[in-house]
Amino acid sequence: MVDANHLSATEALASVTKALDVLVLAHDRGTIGVMETARELGMSRSTVHRILVTLTHMGFLRHDRGQRGYSLGPQLVRMGLDAIAQLDVRRQARRPLEELSEKLQETVCLYSLDAAVVRLLDGVECRQVLRVSVPLGQSLPAHVTAAGKALLALRDPAQVRAALPATLAATAAASITEWPLLEVELEEIRVRGWAADLEESAHDLHGVGVAVRNRIGEPLAAISVHAPAVRLREQDMSAVAVALQETATAIVRAT
Repeated sequence: MVDANHLSATEALASVTKALDVLVLAHDRGTIGVMETARELGMSRSTVHRILVTLTHMGFLRHDRGQRGYSLGPQLVRMGLDAIAQLDVRRQARRPLEELSEKLQETVCLYSLDAAVVRLLDGVECRQVLRVSVPLGQSLPAHVTAAGKALLALRDPAQVRAALPATLAATAAASITEWPLLEVELEEIRVRGWAADLEESAHDLHGVGVAVRNRIGEPLAAISVHAPAVRLREQDMSAVAVALQETATAIVRAT
């Protein structure tokens, strides 16, 4: 007997594979049409037309009516540019992060904002016996981290509402889970220019974060310092924020 669920999953995977094949062909050829794509990829014209229309609707392709073809769309271009920007900021940030970690004797990290989460792009661990580790690629809810809140604060409140889930998740006892409290804190961050994590992402862990903006003020990433709460006290955070802001400026100058 055929497993309907397994068949459905197999068909879904086949559809995704076909769509990716179409995108690759569009990248390689510059402009593609229905008949050419069907011939090259061995698909029916109806299947190709359906894929092209769907990808165009989602912004991954655009329809060039004058040339009667399809080319890479704004969504795909934006994603590519974002990927390049992340590679650039990671490369340019490495030395300033090392210098900041050496200066503060604490772990410093570089994060990017991806919808409702922040992802760790790079980090420099300090040499303290008790220190924060930096597993590259780790993701955390943006609203529980200093780096995430620093980036969320640069967005319009309506954009933040749209990007984050209606129910805010908690990763520690002190995580903010109520929208009014988060909105108040983001407004405070907008005023002072830096964000704090007071055991919100993990028990006994404090953090300070600032956004890294390009030369025209657009956010590229965020950098943050993480340390055990006993070493990174709340009263010391404003001084740490100054050091982070200086590092953010150094990163932008290097790009």
